[in-house]
Amino acid sequence: MNWHLWAIAVFPLLICVEGANNWAQLAGERAQNTATPYTPEQWQKNMWSGRWGHAIVVFNQSITRSYLTEEENSERAQGANPVIILLGGDDSLPNITSAMETDRTFCDEPPHFCYKDMNIPGCHAQGIWKKDNMWSPRRGHGAVVANDKIVVIGGRAREYARLQNNKLVGGLGNQKRIETVQEHSTIREEHVLKNDIWDSDDGVNWKLVNPGCRDPQEDVLLQTEVWSRDSSDPQMTKLVGSAGSKCYKSSECYGVAECKVLGNNTREKVCVCPMFSPRENHAVTIQHRFSVQDDGSVISQDVIYVVGGFINVKQAFCANRSCGPADGYKLAMDDAWMSSDGGVTWIQIKKAFGNSSDAFIGRGNHKVVVVEDRLMIFGGETFNPVARHTTYLNDVWQVSLPTEPCCEGCVTNMSCLPNDSDWNMLTSNAEWYERSGHTVVYEPPSSNNAFRHRVYLMGGKNASSIFSDVWTWSLDPDEEWINDIVQLDTTNSSENQANDAFVSVASPLSKLKRFHLPLVGIDGQLSKFTNHARHSIVDQSDLDVMESVGVRTVGDLVSADLYTVLKLRGFDYPGRTVTAVPNLCLLREIAISLVKKCSVTAPTNSRVDDGWKTEKLQIESVPKSSFCGVGDDTKPCERGDWDGCSPIPDVSVVDVFGLGDVDVPQGLHNVSSIIQETFCLQVPASRYVGAAEFIDSKVFVMGGVGHDDMILHRDSWTRDEKNPKAVITTKPRSRSPQFQFYFDSNEAGAHVFEYKIMRDETDITPWLITTKQRGVNVAWLDNKKGGPGRGWYTLYVRAVDPAGNRDALFSTQANVYRWYYVPPIPYGVVSGCIVTALLLIVAVYFEHRRRKRRAIIRKFELRRLRRKFKLKSENDTPFASTGHIGRDGPSSNSHQSSSRRRHHSRREERSNHEGSHSRSRHSHSHRSKSRSTGHARTESHVRRRKRRSAREEEERLARRRERDKYLGEYYPNKSTRR
Repeated sequence: MNWHLWAIAVFPLLICVEGANNWAQLAGERAQNTATPYTPEQWQKNMWSGRWGHAIVVFNQSITRSYLTEEENSERAQGANPVIILLGGDDSLPNITSAMETDRTFCDEPPHFCYKDMNIPGCHAQGIWKKDNMWSPRRGHGAVVANDKIVVIGGRAREYARLQNNKLVGGLGNQKRIETVQEHSTIREEHVLKNDIWDSDDGVNWKLVNPGCRDPQEDVLLQTEVWSRDSSDPQMTKLVGSAGSKCYKSSECYGVAECKVLGNNTREKVCVCPMFSPRENHAVTIQHRFSVQDDGSVISQDVIYVVGGFINVKQAFCANRSCGPADGYKLAMDDAWMSSDGGVTWIQIKKAFGNSSDAFIGRGNHKVVVVEDRLMIFGGETFNPVARHTTYLNDVWQVSLPTEPCCEGCVTNMSCLPNDSDWNMLTSNAEWYERSGHTVVYEPPSSNNAFRHRVYLMGGKNASSIFSDVWTWSLDPDEEWINDIVQLDTTNSSENQANDAFVSVASPLSKLKRFHLPLVGIDGQLSKFTNHARHSIVDQSDLDVMESVGVRTVGDLVSADLYTVLKLRGFDYPGRTVTAVPNLCLLREIAISLVKKCSVTAPTNSRVDDGWKTEKLQIESVPKSSFCGVGDDTKPCERGDWDGCSPIPDVSVVDVFGLGDVDVPQGLHNVSSIIQETFCLQVPASRYVGAAEFIDSKVFVMGGVGHDDMILHRDSWTRDEKNPKAVITTKPRSRSPQFQFYFDSNEAGAHVFEYKIMRDETDITPWLITTKQRGVNVAWLDNKKGGPGRGWYTLYVRAVDPAGNRDALFSTQANVYRWYYVPPIPYGVVSGCIVTALLLIVAVYFEHRRRKRRAIIRKFELRRLRRKFKLKSENDTPFASTGHIGRDGPSSNSHQSSSRRRHHSRREERSNHEGSHSRSRHSHSHRSKSRSTGHARTESHVRRRKRRSAREEEERLARRRERDKYLGEYYPNKSTRR
């Protein structure tokens, strides 16, 4: 058992239109695919261990006040900052127990480890629960918040106690003795029923309000611990109680028990508990009473109610006394108690052991809530030690409660108490199955639920099943309870159409549907919020055929064997007539895809201290091969060899044992579009003796025992029936190259979005995931990037909350946008072209310069060559008439070329000669002019001329030699005449 308290802060969430009744996992080992971004892994979360029999309360929550209107109460609730506090419970972790140690202190009574003020001097506690006093570890207790204090009431506790001497006969363990030995401790941890009351302002520091009793209450003593049940027999002694309960004064009794005379026994007194007997699995609730005075002041009072529960009684007798173990027999109680002072004093408002046939039956593991000054009681289990049989109940009771606070000091005023006539049975057989260990919460009217009352009943167990269903009721006696899943699946109202898209393994095959998004009109508008168009995949006649062979749900179709599948396809043993389901393989492919989609990817772990043990539907691995039924030496296909629908490569017909040849489908159906519009219905696993509360417009469920007693849940879930609403906040303008979208949602937790883009009623993309911060970039639509290019497109977006709820309605006013996309101007390409053109221009310019320079150089080279050829021609004049160049004799080709060269040389020589004569004439004229001016030729002038002529001759010879050398290089095979 565990006494730890865990607090969970709850933040307000914005709520939208009503939709599917889904659940979001808040903590624990992941058991929900949808909640992956929101659920921490188990080992990364500091939280309580898996447990059962615990209690949770909501602290700092606004209380509904009867003198205020529903709108005022709703406004007050929105300003609160509530916190969930989990208290106690039992887990599977090892418990600390006392060790055998020497105890030299002898005490008549064992130390009271929780109650410091009752510790006996000289006795020291073997262990303490906290530095300060605190209630002992326990389960099956009750807890409420009264007068802004957390109150813990009773339960089955684990406490240290000294074993009785009659239990020590034969020794303990390896100790062989028959009596108590002072040096050896006989203190052990025992499971005992408690009725003590504790309260706390903060959950950390606790105060004992009422220590409770060990002895039973008066009507229990009179009913179970008298020697004779026949009160009319005067011969029988009416002794009440056991020998251990005899007393002379109240101080001899434990706790608040009183010493008094019961029955007609006037000789002895026994200890009697003035409050309810120690018990477990009782139901506890709180009523807030208000009274508005004439001066406008308000008097408030919180009244605690305890109803039923299990107690332990003695039904064995020794002589004229009851005897035997105190925990020998379990008895279900039908009494009810109330306290208006925080648990200090208690008043019995209903006696135990009603005898009428229509009376309220004693019960435990039931639930009670107070709704508008009415005490509502739901289900439970009853047990009688004589019959030794447990009976589970599904009845609903109502008790009318007083509305005015009781005056101080007059708590016994009958106007403050309900009477027997106020107990009324609303129904003896509600729509939900008989059960116990379930949870019940009440949802008060508020602006979030259209100001309506509603009660939720969840989970529980009976002799045959452990439940995970959720039932709701509007508190109207004329209305029935509604099952969240089953009944809403069968309705077609627009309010519940959002449920159609949510499917689980246990969903009927009629849930399989095709969904189509609403199309935008020609004008580009979808002004009205429109739901999906839905069409059934399978008709009723096919459903009847499948039901005839035991295939009713998605899981049944997935796990169907070969012969069942083939029978539904129309193949059966010879002589039998069957009706085929035309699209069976399509249905089976959809079912298999749904199971794979909804399978939780978290690792499974069956250790009880880990919480969840994930259940997965086993799908047989079917070998898609041709090793059976294909002739030759292969054996006929049997059960397990083939699933009846999967294609086998290169095989069209197989031989099935007992059926003969069966056609093999040649391909798998493409069901991706159907799967994308169908979602997984993931709810808390079946559980009982968990805890639930209603806080911040949400139902919270925590812990409990699973479908196997070895599985203790360590998780927290919240029910969310509101669909979020996505809004496109940023979008590109039509006929522009803009490409960015951003979205938002009216629900704070829905920060994940799914979007799809369509063009002319054709899907361009499937549903893709994005976030609020990332948005959507549609620049890839550009045909230059491989996209479809310019045109009209429609974008649909839907928000996804942690429970998997999505937008059910679409409109161009919020989450649909149609625009004409224009690819952007390729500025990069244009810039590249411009740069390339400039580079080409520069290259052409430099190439032009290079060629021009080269041409100039070539021109000068030609001039130099001409000068060389001119000198050569002058030297070639003596042998130009011979017609040959070398010694090898003339030839036609060489002669022609030589003739051309000689002709060219003579032309050059003439030009050179003419130039020389021109220069000579110019010189002569100059000299003549000089002579005419009076200058006389001198002897030195003659000598200079001779020297100049000699130099010119040398230069001419040098040019000839250079020409000969040049001709020798270009005509190596020709010998030049020297």
